[in-house]
Amino acid sequence: MSIAKSITVNESAGITFLEVDNAYATGKISLYGGHVLSFIPKSDQKERLWLSPHAYLNGERPIRGGIPICWPWFSDDHGKEKGTLPSHGFLRSQVWQLQQSEDLDDATRILLTPSFSRGDGFEYDCQVTLELLVGATLEVTLHTKNTGVIPFVFNTALHTYFEVPDIGNTSLTGIHGNYKDKTDNWAVKATPMPYTISGETDRIHLTAIPEVIINDSDTPLTSVSSSGHDSVVVWNPWQGAASISDMDAFGFKHMLCVETAFTQGCEVAPGDTHSITQIISPA
Repeated sequence: MSIAKSITVNESAGITFLEVDNAYATGKISLYGGHVLSFIPKSDQKERLWLSPHAYLNGERPIRGGIPICWPWFSDDHGKEKGTLPSHGFLRSQVWQLQQSEDLDDATRILLTPSFSRGDGFEYDCQVTLELLVGATLEVTLHTKNTGVIPFVFNTALHTYFEVPDIGNTSLTGIHGNYKDKTDNWAVKATPMPYTISGETDRIHLTAIPEVIINDSDTPLTSVSSSGHDSVVVWNPWQGAASISDMDAFGFKHMLCVETAFTQGCEVAPGDTHSITQIISPA
């Protein structure tokens, strides 16, 4: 298989990394987890993704930061006792394979597949493909095809960690409707206006919001567009970051997760494919 000229393949600590450098952006992808680690548009040279300086980049555990792939369940919503199955599913802790790459006129296109998509907690026949377009924008699409003879239901998320200059000056626009607040026993609440972050935040917004803007003070910084989803998740651990072993105690000041998600059950009929997409671009 030939590899696109814009891609350099490197290995470190047993993990293979794809480094993309084209006319529009640079990016870095780990084949462990099928995990995007970096996206820097050349239009403004600003890193859009936050990666923990203490992230495990040796395959010992899922990577903290970038864009983890949650599949086939979100959080611990797998129907079994908490802790019996891995949080956020089993795709983010396995090695993925590069199936195809090519240089297009306006982006580098990459197709990745996991080692397996059938496992404890999800025993259905399906094919999962991660499609990446690295250009002036970063387009991330997770395709789930039902290759079996019966329908199945799953949940998923593109659990993106965004780099922000200062969480105290960060706000979100575009979010509306109600959300479920995990920090308050899943109470249903109305979206705050203005939407700022001033403490531990773990919210599932139960609306297919098409675009969220991350603002630095009053200046739009990053646009997050979504499709194929039913929810948007907003997360920042705040001072709880100190209890997360692969996160700096003050790391919460420079990150905010805005996740394109399907949390209310996506049913896929035999032969059908569901695709969830997040597009990240300068605002």
